[in-house]
Amino acid sequence: MRAFFVAASCLLVAGVLSFASTRESVSAADDNSLESMVKPEYDQRGRLVRPEGFEKWVFVGASMGLSYSGEERAPEDQIFHHVYIQPEAYDHYVETGEFPEKTMLVMENYTTGSKENNTAKGKVEGKEEFGTLNGHFEDARTGFEVALKDSETYEEGWAYFNFTNFGNRDQPLEKARAFKKSMCFDCHAQHAADDNVFVQFYPVLRKHYEARQK
Repeated sequence: MRAFFVAASCLLVAGVLSFASTRESVSAADDNSLESMVKPEYDQRGRLVRPEGFEKWVFVGASMGLSYSGEERAPEDQIFHHVYIQPEAYDHYVETGEFPEKTMLVMENYTTGSKENNTAKGKVEGKEEFGTLNGHFEDARTGFEVALKDSETYEEGWAYFNFTNFGNRDQPLEKARAFKKSMCFDCHAQHAADDNVFVQFYPVLRKHYEARQK
């Protein structure tokens, strides 16, 4: 009997050590992953440099016309939002339920296209037989914004940037300064479901958030 308990104790200790080793391995792997994550860059004046290559990041969701301003618009007058996050930040959120420092969420804005206002007017040769276009789609890019988690640089933790070039909306600015706190941060702090991020509107993130609430 004593030998049994000794053996069982050894197995228990081995199991605990194995679990701890696995946790350490996962943590180390996660740290290594975050090391390779695209980080925000600032110029000498403290302006954020527009992130490149975000099209290959994780696409977390799209929305049309979302606003807490109370203003309602017809579908054709609303704006599509596309939101992307670094793959490493996404993996970290899935694993830990937290957005790591230097997380960036890129949001592209597009006008709502229809058969009446499509900026790409040309017809595809030989495709007219498929019928008349109906519905709405993302048409012309009209804005480019970034939400950034950087507690070392911003007291509130999160900062928000607008790279929209109002002279040529399809070509965003190369650099931008953070909005004042009252312009974006306060709204996010009040309405965002998790850590100033509107995960309630992003299905790819929402399912992990909701699983942790059960």
